Amino acid sequence: MRCRKPQERCWHVWRRLSPCHKLRTWVSLTKPCCGGAPLFELPDRMVQLQAQIRAGQISMQQALLAQVAKGRALRGQYACVVDELPMTAPEAGPLAGIALAHKDIFDLQGRLPGCGVQHGAPQMGLQPAAAITALANAGASQWATLVMAPHACGATAQNPHFARCVNPLDEAAAVGGSSSGSAIAVAAGITYAALGTDTAGSVRIPAATCGLIGLKTTQGAVSTQGCAPLAPSLDSVGVLSRWPQDAREIWQALSPQSLRETVVTDAVCQVWLPGRGVDSQVIQAIREWVAQLNVAVAEVDMAAEFEQLNRHAQRVLFYETARTHRTSLLAGQAEPAVQAIGMPGLGVPDAWYQESIAARGAFLEQFVQRHFNDAEFLILPALGCLLPDGSAVEVGNPAFDRTQLAGMHAFMGFVNYLGLPALNLPIARDARHRPICVQVLARPFAEHRLLDFAEQAELISRVT
Repeated sequence: MRCRKPQERCWHVWRRLSPCHKLRTWVSLTKPCCGGAPLFELPDRMVQLQAQIRAGQISMQQALLAQVAKGRALRGQYACVVDELPMTAPEAGPLAGIALAHKDIFDLQGRLPGCGVQHGAPQMGLQPAAAITALANAGASQWATLVMAPHACGATAQNPHFARCVNPLDEAAAVGGSSSGSAIAVAAGITYAALGTDTAGSVRIPAATCGLIGLKTTQGAVSTQGCAPLAPSLDSVGVLSRWPQDAREIWQALSPQSLRETVVTDAVCQVWLPGRGVDSQVIQAIREWVAQLNVAVAEVDMAAEFEQLNRHAQRVLFYETARTHRTSLLAGQAEPAVQAIGMPGLGVPDAWYQESIAARGAFLEQFVQRHFNDAEFLILPALGCLLPDGSAVEVGNPAFDRTQLAGMHAFMGFVNYLGLPALNLPIARDARHRPICVQVLARPFAEHRLLDFAEQAELISRVT
């Protein structure tokens, strides 16, 4: 008999299935039946959906069905999904009923990641990465893996192994890397939030190109176990989302032991506006935004400090990338981006690397004392350039501009060397309506305060 309420018919079928059959079948029933409306209109924010689930307005299963249906409907338009995953029945927890998609760099149950060079491969007995397990323990499901730059090495989405990714804000605009698919999926509404990894800006750069919240976590705050390495002492797991409240939910699941401090209403910010390597329109946008913030602001000059830290950061990145990919580099089979960083890294003397590692703790202590003793946050540009077209940062394209590519990552790597948490935050739009963003840095393990700052900065112009 034809159902009178087509939007509910799939759910009626689900309820009639036997328990063992549900585990295999329910996610295939995400398309509305009888030509009716979608099962459920998803709210804009993940926290709103969580509230509806807790209030009993929607079941966990219905919420999951709706999210997967939306993701499937959009995946072809943006070319950011690698593989759709078999889903299990939802578990209890604060993220129960939330279906996420993540960068394809994490080990999953019985599946090796493709790492941007291929689709995932089965491996019997393989256990999920620690970050994936933490989200699952909080009740989250994962329905897809997402495209990334090959081996997480690249400041853009350029990848010869997959179709060209499309920036949901502007199809001609560049998409940052290496967590490119994560940024696209979140900006397009394919998932509420996504995990990425950040070795030299690989969460913050794609977040900046897609106008998102991009949280790079403190080095060591989230285990990288089960995550394919690039430069292990710089690698960190990060979060991309449209809203800071959603990012906080994911962060809390990844690091449940982290303490949320009492909100400080009279926070002081330092601001660094580099004299070189930053477009004047970016500087002007930051000045105008900072002037509207209800916080005390002190402008600082850290050019010499930055240059010193950046040299050490590059030395460590090159050296550790060369060690991670030594076999393919020596065989002449490394991906182009890996080769560009790894080949010079093979020539970095061990003594230079050890010097940079040994100096790291002192540099961090000095940086915290200088910038977070009398202030809580340090604000600086995310991208040094206005968001360019994708063709301008695609190596080998006739329109390629090395200066534009450098502008996308110039102010990122030193943060990883220090191991500090950092947040990408959209603040304005340029003349082409593309996002202009800042980085906000804080002392180690102050992720909650960074997210507080994002929530409290009410005058920020959201880029959606």
